[in-house]
Amino acid sequence: MDYPGLDEKNRLIIVSNRVPYNITRIRNELVYKKSVGGLVTALDPILRKTGGLWIGWSGFARNSRFVEKKVNVPRENNDSYELKLVNLSHDEIIDYYGGFSNRTIWPLFHGFIFQSYFDATYWRSYQKTNRKFANEVLQEATEDDIIWVHDYHLALVPGILRNKNDKLKILYFLHIPFPNYETFRVLPWASKVIEGILGSNLIGFQTRRDAINFLACCKEILGLEVDFYKFIVKFHNRFIHVINIPISIDYNHFFNYANKQETIKLENRIKKSLKNIKVVLSVERLDYTKGIKERIRAIDYFFETYPKYKGKIIFLQIVVPSRSKVEEYITFKEEIDEMIGKINGKYSHEMWSPITYIYKSLSQEKLISYYKVSDICLITSLRDGMNLIAKEYVACKIGGSGVLILSKFAGAVEEMKERAVLINPYYIEEIANKVKLALEFDENEKVQNMIALQEQVKQNDVFKWCKSFLNYFYLNQI
Repeated sequence: MDYPGLDEKNRLIIVSNRVPYNITRIRNELVYKKSVGGLVTALDPILRKTGGLWIGWSGFARNSRFVEKKVNVPRENNDSYELKLVNLSHDEIIDYYGGFSNRTIWPLFHGFIFQSYFDATYWRSYQKTNRKFANEVLQEATEDDIIWVHDYHLALVPGILRNKNDKLKILYFLHIPFPNYETFRVLPWASKVIEGILGSNLIGFQTRRDAINFLACCKEILGLEVDFYKFIVKFHNRFIHVINIPISIDYNHFFNYANKQETIKLENRIKKSLKNIKVVLSVERLDYTKGIKERIRAIDYFFETYPKYKGKIIFLQIVVPSRSKVEEYITFKEEIDEMIGKINGKYSHEMWSPITYIYKSLSQEKLISYYKVSDICLITSLRDGMNLIAKEYVACKIGGSGVLILSKFAGAVEEMKERAVLINPYYIEEIANKVKLALEFDENEKVQNMIALQEQVKQNDVFKWCKSFLNYFYLNQI
């Protein structure tokens, strides 16, 4: 792929909360294993090709062995790039990461105002840590480099960089939703967060709604001049462009994995164990924004209303552990464990239970095998920036037999609404009724819808997202 202007002298510098490699110690030796995920998939090849730099938290609390340490990755390949590891103290991990990032911004930006904590200690740590990240960038960046800052953890970094050097080229992409004005104004430091983001030359969002929400906040909170037609905002005599480009997946990776012999063998073993029982699959990180409790209530209603399906289908609930030390998440897991136990106790008979509950991270082969055997993928997000599970499921449905049931409040709905079955995740009866509808779909209709969804995801993969964002910057010479 062509990325004009990027080379070793004009580097792409990625700045994110975590570096794209998981670092572990084995017998006093550091082992680097590349993470999985859309962002890493898209950006790792560019940095390898152009010799870029990725700056992020090491994952460790401060340790002299990691302070200001730079390494080349992948370590076994000449085609590599540099990682610069930012080290956080225990207090910064608690207050910046667990606190302001995940107890203040995360719930607020997803519309959960009453789960947001507005703690001045959190805010001070967030400011301090954003300055720490920015200082690491300033030690490395030149005016020829492209600095691309990612996500809600680092919203102040663009503004800090701009104040230090007005000639820097700074991009910013928010991977989660941006709230409307009435929600965002609740944040005591709302103006500071907006000013931080506005340090960028180009700001990207997942959906058009998110971009409009941001522009409205610029107008209402800071009183700035905003062009809602061209998506441009004027700040400190600079014109900042705002765009919406939805992130995606590496379609070919999932499609090829689904065709691997190892995956097919595992798929066949799972099918044999199911004995013609249909599967309704849900996969997500442990998070209250994913509508897990609402889905469990809908499962209860489903079997209460449609008892003929007892013993004929199972709801396969895969939950990946997340933020296991944050109080809200500990409580949330206890609640869903109890809810699932009650549903299974209420409806189970002989060798069948309505909900099969898996709480752990799964290998790629196993997850894709579950995608393949599932008749329905049920996504009930109460609010989601995108939801890549929807796209992964579609990419793995070789032959096209499967139905995607998608929340109206997931960012993916803007691209997939024509061929997915849409639900309001707060409407329990509707979820149950749409599951019944999907189970009874005509096979030809299912295949036509899935093939159309596959083509949409294939044509708009994560590489197109990355190239579109960078090329918008180059072509508009912002």
